Amino acid sequence: MINVCNLIVSRFGGIAAATADEVKKTAEIIRSNHARRFVVISAPGATSDSIGMTDMLYICHARSSSRESYDDILWKIEQCYKNIVDGLGIKFDIDTEINALKKSLELGMNLDYIGSRGEYIMAKIFAEFLGWEFVDASKIIFFGRDGKPDKEKTFREAGEKLKHYERAVIPSFYGTNYDGKIKTFPRGDCDTAGALIACAVHADMFEKWSESAKIFSADPAVIHDSEVIRNITYMEALEMNYIGIKIVTDDVIFMLNEAAIPMALYSTHAPKDDAMLITPKLSEKISRNVTACIAGHNNFTIIHIHKYGLNNAYDFGEKLFGLFAKRRIACRYYLSGIHKMSVVLKAPGFDLRRDEIIDEIKKVIEPYAIIVEKGLSLVAAVGEGIGQAPGTFRRIFEALSHENIEIKMLEHGADNLNIIVGVSDKDYDKAIKALYRALVLHEEGE
Repeated sequence: MINVCNLIVSRFGGIAAATADEVKKTAEIIRSNHARRFVVISAPGATSDSIGMTDMLYICHARSSSRESYDDILWKIEQCYKNIVDGLGIKFDIDTEINALKKSLELGMNLDYIGSRGEYIMAKIFAEFLGWEFVDASKIIFFGRDGKPDKEKTFREAGEKLKHYERAVIPSFYGTNYDGKIKTFPRGDCDTAGALIACAVHADMFEKWSESAKIFSADPAVIHDSEVIRNITYMEALEMNYIGIKIVTDDVIFMLNEAAIPMALYSTHAPKDDAMLITPKLSEKISRNVTACIAGHNNFTIIHIHKYGLNNAYDFGEKLFGLFAKRRIACRYYLSGIHKMSVVLKAPGFDLRRDEIIDEIKKVIEPYAIIVEKGLSLVAAVGEGIGQAPGTFRRIFEALSHENIEIKMLEHGADNLNIIVGVSDKDYDKAIKALYRALVLHEEGE
């Protein structure tokens, strides 16, 4: 259950702006809670009849850059916005906006600027329909020389400017770069803009509205009736991101967690459904399994490196991981013993340069044996304090043993947020089901 809030920042994706009917539904959602005071909106998303607005703008820029005609795409952009404006029954000068966009293309404005116009125009339309103020993201969101959001400047400038507005609509996806030019976020990452605004205004809640807000306690492709997760912590969300259940970016999680701002995930198609709530800590009022979810990935490679006296070789790790680092190959996990180290890699990056890497390991490390094992799956059980919960490891071993699944590796996170088991790819689905029954449903094996 979500506590009463006085100030909510709501972020809506492209589906909420795709058509006039969707905009009306979105406006109804916003008006249903007086605390929703700042709305961060995306450009119109794809429909059954058209690709998304940002894609159309990118096509226009590509054609303009190669001196090809883009009139047909520009016409589609114009019609999309006109249909929305006409459907909303508002007065809005689309012709002026489209002429400005065409002028920008003729002047050779960069891709980021052209790509940002989708959000810019849509936010102005949305503000007009709501009767709210429009605040250009370029005036309150800033990027540093490293290409990342300048949080300090954004918090300062956005906080100062927005305190003068009771309600406002803000475009997502872009801000102002250190050189004064428009810069966009990576494609698909408009949540960061919303989180920045939430932190700047010290919001009581940050809402993310999308097509589906359901996060399941196990891969629904493997377990079709897996339970829906309703409450997790930000640290659990980070672990879930890492094992493949993408909720929001790590940067958003870090930002909101540091500011102690809860995040609620809602579905625009089912606005009355309970939200999934992400908080710095679980409320004592919440009753939930220690295990939040079971998930994983397959197609890993594990390299076993055998060398006598490994425990006394102070530079072994530096040599080995430096070898992978210079090839930009990420080591997902490693396990070390007295005379052996096992390193888990994602297979494609390693496979492309396998012989070269093995030869260099032999040359630099001088092991007495190297064994490369392909087809490894990593299955993780995620939950606050999972490693300290009595009986957890027993249930894992018994569940996998009951299904005749060989454990090839076992990793227990130092922060007690996960337990990761390595199994053969062929046993991936069986392992997910076995651990789900044992740790989420608490069923004992027969």
